[in-house]
Amino acid sequence: MDWLKNILHSLPLEAISDILGEIAIWWGQLVKDVPVADLPMYAYLGGVIIVLVLWLLVARILPRPLGGMSWMILFAVLLAPGTALDDPSVIAPASISVIYAIMMKDTTGAIANMLPIMVVLFVGLFVGFVWQLIRGAFESSLDKARSRTAQYAQANMQLASGNYLATESDEVVPVEDINSPINLKKDTTVSKNND
Repeated sequence: MDWLKNILHSLPLEAISDILGEIAIWWGQLVKDVPVADLPMYAYLGGVIIVLVLWLLVARILPRPLGGMSWMILFAVLLAPGTALDDPSVIAPASISVIYAIMMKDTTGAIANMLPIMVVLFVGLFVGFVWQLIRGAFESSLDKARSRTAQYAQANMQLASGNYLATESDEVVPVEDINSPINLKKDTTVSKNND
């Protein structure tokens, strides 16, 4: 428990409370002209945006596919559309309906309300997969272009310095097969010249 007390004492609590106070004032100014009926939706969307932005910091620490997948799962759970319990014409988060159905022990309702979450999750994962494929193709083509540029720069430096012969470190040594037809011709021409 001492480690927890040390962490609490090392935190700049006054600075954190000042920042939270500034955020509360900013939020009050932002929603002062919003009708009272729309205020819960604004609060919900603002909270979701804050959670998703903060989760980006956590997702960067996780291994590459797990970070993006965890962010997409959180996005699907928080923002998948569903219907309100008392008025089916009102859009509400599907996760609330799932939690309500689980609390009421309505498994078919929970599964039915989980469908929008799964659709958003699978669409998001598919888009992320396609994005990673496109990104990988661009990165590989960029790597090839960089290596070609480095080779051209090295060749230009050799031409500019007047060093037309490749040094041992620059020379690429091809691997030849002993039984290849070119090597057999060389061997026969060498043996004919020796005779």
